[in-house]
Amino acid sequence: MKNIYDKIIIGSGSAGSILANRLSEDSNINVLLIEAGNDYSNIESIPENVYYGHRNVITPILESDPSNWAYRAESTKNGPEINIPRGKIIGGSSSINAQILLRGIREDYDRWAEFGNEKWSFEEVLPYFIKLENDLDFPDEKYHGSKGYIRVKRVPEKDWDPIHRAFYNSCIENGFPACPDHNKPDSTGVGALGFNQIDGVRQSTALTYLMDARHRPNLNIKSNCYVKKIILDNNKAIGIELNSESASFEIYADEIILSAGAIESPKLLMNSGIGDSNKLSKHGIITLCDLPGVGQNLRDHPMTFITWKPKNNYISPVNNYSRVAMALRYTSNNSNWTNDMIVYMDSSDNKVTFYPGAPKGIRANLTLNLEESSGEVSLNEKDPNLYPKLNYNYLDSENDMNRFVEGVKILENIGNNKEFQKYADEMILPDTITRKDDKLLKKWLHGKMVTGHHSSGTCKMGSDPLAVVDQTGSVIGVDKLKIVDASIMPDCIRANTNATVMLMAERIIDLWRE
Repeated sequence: MKNIYDKIIIGSGSAGSILANRLSEDSNINVLLIEAGNDYSNIESIPENVYYGHRNVITPILESDPSNWAYRAESTKNGPEINIPRGKIIGGSSSINAQILLRGIREDYDRWAEFGNEKWSFEEVLPYFIKLENDLDFPDEKYHGSKGYIRVKRVPEKDWDPIHRAFYNSCIENGFPACPDHNKPDSTGVGALGFNQIDGVRQSTALTYLMDARHRPNLNIKSNCYVKKIILDNNKAIGIELNSESASFEIYADEIILSAGAIESPKLLMNSGIGDSNKLSKHGIITLCDLPGVGQNLRDHPMTFITWKPKNNYISPVNNYSRVAMALRYTSNNSNWTNDMIVYMDSSDNKVTFYPGAPKGIRANLTLNLEESSGEVSLNEKDPNLYPKLNYNYLDSENDMNRFVEGVKILENIGNNKEFQKYADEMILPDTITRKDDKLLKKWLHGKMVTGHHSSGTCKMGSDPLAVVDQTGSVIGVDKLKIVDASIMPDCIRANTNATVMLMAERIIDLWRE
């Protein structure tokens, strides 16, 4: 007899755990939540490096950690291969990320609306940011929430370490405005970031939304299960094929919801016969729904490490706060896009790093907040069931490259501040010779791009020829199949993606109920 569920959610990450909570609120809906990685059903069983997220814990972003998918990707055209960490664990990437809780800006969501998604304008989504959060610093502000699952806190000014304080003061002296709350609409400048980390404890969607719903008898959670394909019948999703403990199973449901992320979601669609027919045929896959946009429009925030040599072997103080406690958001010269650049100041202790392989020293993570370039997720050429081929195609636009060049010069000026120079010696990456020659600097940048960990856009929503879903997350041309994760963003927002993915899950539930 076929095992029938009302809803199957594939992926327990920032969106999937929220969907599981909200859908199972209705006791008449039987929900199955599937996770490829490990599940931890109580707080005591959560590994320390997942439960805690502060500066003194080795994060599960290491390639050897079982909680990390540990993808590999091409960074720039003919550039070096880079690590792409993503969460393979209950809670998905919200269980291994840096816990920065940063909203996109007003223009991000209004652009989504311009792309044919009028239900996703800033005015439409703001109530859902308010709904999901409990902002401990600004609970009385009308644009913040105080009752949501996700608690948010900033490092108080009295606890700023010397590097963050010097960086802040230097930015102010260089003409950038103070920004006490980066999540205040229309804000810009330098200030402490909001974190969904309280007393060192990571507020993942697994620990918040999902933990609160586990007791419900109509919510079933299956871990260490890898979904191979979606079963279609006459362009209708009716079930899934999955592997568990080396055995293959078919499970059926009234509706399938894909929340596997910007890399796995397009891969799963393509392996199910949903995608560009010309590309699928090369893998011997029969096209059941021709959607050429699947896997296209891979967006991210390309990033590079600008590094100073610590003066007098400076080591930052030990505390429970993040090493990247502060950011500068600014608009590049002659840009059409507000806050198109961001600098995350990293007061590294030279022992533990969120970025394995990053240079040792005092670092600023110079990041392009809105890129023109885009890449692609495609099936593995040897075996479509293996890790997909990822090409991020960073710096394919001259404007993208020029904004990084300008950013290096801005950070050079910031680093020359007297207070900053109490702790930081000369800038060593890039070195003086490279910084003085734009051609050398561009060559250096081409080989130094890494991911900002914000992959998105590979199953984008909209109404153009490359759209994969409509604005309710329904896959175009396939009945009873929906996608809710970062893959359906039309473009990456000018912020860390975690908050927006959570927002999307909360928002889309109401769209379905409407």
